[in-house]
Amino acid sequence: MYYIEKSFNIPKNTGLSEAQIALHLGLYAGYVKNTNLLLDKINTFKSGDDTVIVSELQRRLGFEFDGMRLHEYYFSQLVEGSKNLDVNSKLTLLIQTQYGSFENYIDDLKRLASMRGIGWVITYYDFENNTLINAWVADHELGHLAGLPIVLVIDLWEHAFMVDYTPATKADYVSTYLSSINWEIVEKRI
Repeated sequence: MYYIEKSFNIPKNTGLSEAQIALHLGLYAGYVKNTNLLLDKINTFKSGDDTVIVSELQRRLGFEFDGMRLHEYYFSQLVEGSKNLDVNSKLTLLIQTQYGSFENYIDDLKRLASMRGIGWVITYYDFENNTLINAWVADHELGHLAGLPIVLVIDLWEHAFMVDYTPATKADYVSTYLSSINWEIVEKRI
C-alpha cells in the first residue's frame, strides 16, 4: 500500500508563477515520499519489540499523510483553470442559505485566512446538519473536524506563496488563489 505522486494540469494563468507552483509541487512530492517511507519503516518495525519506534513513526505518519492529501486537494482545485460555481449546484444552495451570497462566503474565507500564523483554511461539509463549516487547521494532522469531508482548502503555509508574495501581502495571495479555483472540482466534493 504505497502512494504515487499525482500530477496536476495547472494552467499558467493562475496568478501564481511557474516558479511558485514548481516549488510547491516539489514540497508535495516530499510528502508523498515521506508517507511511503514511514509506511515502509512501520511495516519493518511493527513485528518486533520496538513499540516506541513504531509509535513515533505512526505519530509522524499523520503529519506526512495529511500534508500529502491536503496538497492534493489544493492543487486539484487549480486543474484546468478557473471555472465558476454552477448557480444550480448543491454547493451554491448551501452557500446562499448559510452565507446569503457567494461573496459573503468568500469574505468569510478571506477573514479566516487573514489570521496570523501558518496552516490551512478548510471548508468542511457536515452532512448530518447539511451545513458548511470553515475552519482553521494549524498543522496538517491537528484540528480537523472529525468525520467531515473536505470541500475546499487554502494552503496558508508560507511555502504556498513565498516566491510571489510576502507575509505582508498574504491577502493578495488568498484573493489570487480564490479567483483561480475550478469550482466544478470543488462542487464534486459535496
